[in-house]
Amino acid sequence: MEPLIQLSNIQKVFGSGTQQVTAVSDVSFDIYPGETFGLIGESGSGKSTLGKMLIGLEAPTQGDVLYAKGRLWQGGAFKRQRPGEVQIVFQDPQSSLDPRLRVKEIVLEPLLALPAAQRREKAAPQRLSELITRVGLKEEHLSRYPHEFSGGQRQRIAIARALVSDPKFVVLDEPTSALDVSVQAQVLNLLKELKRERNLTYLFISHNMAVIRYMCDRMAVMYKGKIVEVGASQKIFRAPDHDYTKTLLSSLPSMFADHEEPSHV
Repeated sequence: MEPLIQLSNIQKVFGSGTQQVTAVSDVSFDIYPGETFGLIGESGSGKSTLGKMLIGLEAPTQGDVLYAKGRLWQGGAFKRQRPGEVQIVFQDPQSSLDPRLRVKEIVLEPLLALPAAQRREKAAPQRLSELITRVGLKEEHLSRYPHEFSGGQRQRIAIARALVSDPKFVVLDEPTSALDVSVQAQVLNLLKELKRERNLTYLFISHNMAVIRYMCDRMAVMYKGKIVEVGASQKIFRAPDHDYTKTLLSSLPSMFADHEEPSHV
């Protein structure tokens, strides 16, 4: 099977001269169609910077980022191959949703990048109603503003916005870390169900090892801008190779319990 996403020798440097900071250093990994690939690391490790390169928010200083074998970055410019095929759900739904827009406008906003015929098709009232219902909201919510919802409901709006263009690949950047513990599992289960129903491919970025184990088929461990371990999630959790991975796991002894869903997701 050919990879959907290929990152090759990616480097990201911020600043210039003596003020340079290397956020990402020589990172390479592949993501295959239909899998959930986890990227785990502490705050400041560079994992969110990698996610932003995949959606056009940050340009790599060096290296190649490929989607379906096509380069996403050429000469410092982001080349969107097929508009709407790559989307993102950000960490904090309160800051990622425009408070001046109604939910309907927020959800339909990604369609502005599509050709007119596709935009009309995907914005059809019945399709929008089905989508907002599928993420656990009601059709009447489309006329409301983000401040009228709870954190979990706002993240469901963000998920609907990411899915409205029928993407193939979705970056999930800490999608539950800003939510109350009581609703985290609900959102994670929704993401799992939507992946299965829509044959999605995910990059799941998190600092939470319990969430990574529950969600991800394969994973990469990131430390100080570098990937220190890549492999099948279950294998890494059972027999980690790198000392940093072992340190992460040592703080979560319950992770080694043989159960389906972590109790503290």
